[in-house]
Amino acid sequence: MARKKPFNLKAFILKEAAALSGEATPVEKVKATEYEASETADQLEQDIDFIKALKIKEAKINELHKELVREMRKVQKKKSAAKRRVNKNI
Repeated sequence: MARKKPFNLKAFILKEAAALSGEATPVEKVKATEYEASETADQLEQDIDFIKALKIKEAKINELHKELVREMRKVQKKKSAAKRRVNKNI
């Protein structure tokens, strides 16, 4: 099985920089496709709002998780202390 040639990042960057170092194309000569604000824009807006809502929910869950971890550590300390007492009294 033939190995792939490793990606040379430095050569890639130098090649792209050389391509970009030319003169800028005037705006009048660039053909840009314009779209109406339609369902696509609405869906994009809904997706962005959904991501924001999920981020808020994630922060709340993360905070709850931290509280649960603290509580779990307290319970584990109490449990290990009780086990030591039991073993000591045996």
